[in-house]
Amino acid sequence: MKKLWDKKIYFLIALSVILFLTVSIFSFVSIKQLQGNARVVNYDGIVRGATQKLMKMELQSAHSGGVDLDARNALRNRLDRILHALDTGEGEDSATETLSTIIALPDDTHSGMIKSLLEKWDALKKEIDNVRLDAEDGAADTTTLYAMSEEYFTLANATVFAAEDFSEAQVGRTTTILVIVNAVFILAIIIAGIFVVRGMAVRRRADALGKIAYVDPLTQLENRAGCERKISSLKHNPTADSLVVIMFDMNNLKLANDFLGHQGGDQIIAQFARIIGAEAKDFGFIGRYGGDEFLAIFEKSDASKARDYLERVADQITAYNSLRVNDLEKISFAAGVSTGLLSNMEIEDMIYEADRNMYANKREMKKSL
Repeated sequence: MKKLWDKKIYFLIALSVILFLTVSIFSFVSIKQLQGNARVVNYDGIVRGATQKLMKMELQSAHSGGVDLDARNALRNRLDRILHALDTGEGEDSATETLSTIIALPDDTHSGMIKSLLEKWDALKKEIDNVRLDAEDGAADTTTLYAMSEEYFTLANATVFAAEDFSEAQVGRTTTILVIVNAVFILAIIIAGIFVVRGMAVRRRADALGKIAYVDPLTQLENRAGCERKISSLKHNPTADSLVVIMFDMNNLKLANDFLGHQGGDQIIAQFARIIGAEAKDFGFIGRYGGDEFLAIFEKSDASKARDYLERVADQITAYNSLRVNDLEKISFAAGVSTGLLSNMEIEDMIYEADRNMYANKREMKKSL
């Protein structure tokens, strides 16, 4: 279950990252595209305005002179470069700035108008040359040039509007796409958040179930499965320090069960577990190995510490028993200890040795009665 939730969360995180990158890249590309569109609209307007300026200069020069030929040719050459750049997306306007960033709009209407402008521009330049020749002879007729310039202005004006329409349409499309992608991105974040919250709940439940699986409900110590898990951990990851294993076995529990009932017997077991667990505190493992058997494993410990521990346990049990009138309610136990290094013996062998010593202690206790 945990792995399934993890996979879902990882998938949603990956999806969110992909969507974020998609939004970022698309936004960057869109901004560059819109900047290019704005530049095209701007230069379409320059073509319209600069051509009209050139026509005024040519008409004035044809009728009254006084307009510098170099200035007219410079403006004419600039218009050549701009129109070429608008048609191909390549070229430069050396008088102002580089035109290599101009894009050829991916719009058939605008592209067709630019090509028409180029054709009319070529015709217009020829007529300008004719008027200039006639002006040199003193008999310039500018009627045709004026009519052609008006027709050219109308087309140039329509070209500007076509570029603006395309740019506005692209802004609309880009906005729609960004809204959709961002909505999906936000939705993915929300879903990921839901999965994370649910995943945390599942993990909490799994942890709780895991604790239940390894905890003895009567004593709140590790149960037999918990003991086996601890043994397996030491077997596969043996500590290099000295280890102490203690086996406990409670005495007279059958009599307590017979005369006090199992509830009374369970009360004695729970009290014994409380004492041995409290005295171990945080430095050792305590588990219920069987019905009335308990296992203690202390890492980084030795025989001296084991004796100190058992003495504290004995003192606590003596104090507990002193408050009991009925002997059957009193706690009695036998204990066996095994110490050593896991580099020299297996953990199972240490448990077996502790168990054997515990039964030896039990026999000695019976002899002293």
